[in-house]
Amino acid sequence: VFAMIGALVFLGCPWRALLRLAGGDGNAIFGLAGLIVGIWIGTLFLKNGYNLGRTEKTYTSVGWLLPLIMLGFLILMLIFPQIKGETKSGILFYSVKGPGFMHASLIISLLVGLTIGFLAQRSRFCTMGAFRDLILFRQAHLFSGLLALAVFAFITNLILGQFHPGFAKQPVAHTMSIWNFGGMVVAGLAFVLAGGCPGRQLFLAGEGDGDAAVFVLGMIVGAGFAHNFGLASSPKGVGPHGIAAVIIGLLVCLFIGFTMRKKNA
Repeated sequence: VFAMIGALVFLGCPWRALLRLAGGDGNAIFGLAGLIVGIWIGTLFLKNGYNLGRTEKTYTSVGWLLPLIMLGFLILMLIFPQIKGETKSGILFYSVKGPGFMHASLIISLLVGLTIGFLAQRSRFCTMGAFRDLILFRQAHLFSGLLALAVFAFITNLILGQFHPGFAKQPVAHTMSIWNFGGMVVAGLAFVLAGGCPGRQLFLAGEGDGDAAVFVLGMIVGAGFAHNFGLASSPKGVGPHGIAAVIIGLLVCLFIGFTMRKKNA
């Protein structure tokens, strides 16, 4: 929940932070810096006994939890497709403006999503894991994937004329640097405590990981809280209760990190 709230104060997940930077958004520098600091704090807890425990086999139905929920949403979308200019179709609500409206067609989204999901699952792509392994073990295998993402996004933006360096008037971004940083500190720390960034949690949930499925559902709940209770930011700045949410989220994550450690005998 707090991982998503922190990300929405910054206005982007780790992947979007890299994509924003590749597009010239200088505000992403503070977000990425906060993400790294949050992950670094998380590695301190890992070094001092914080552990999610061993992976254990459970009922098959647990592994099907999130895939079936997502399949249900897909079926509902096919039954109640978006009507141009309308905010509602049957029991589903749709965006008619803003980031939620700017999406590819369903077929393209499914094909690209399946391709990215397959490649990411096979490569173990994880933003949090890349920085964690670099900090803890000095291993750059996962980090090379992040660099590849940023470099190719940068080149693509240059080719398409979409690279616009600066801080002000960037798309879906605000210039309150300290809270760009703070929001991603909370998100980064939460990702370490949970064992993976949002993308990695989605891939794990698709593999049948019940813990990852719970994390993804938590992100959905966090997004609902953030958008309905004034926690999410907007291009105008941090939401009316966003600062309090970041502080509370950081305290909750620190409490979890300090109290859920195994002490060596």
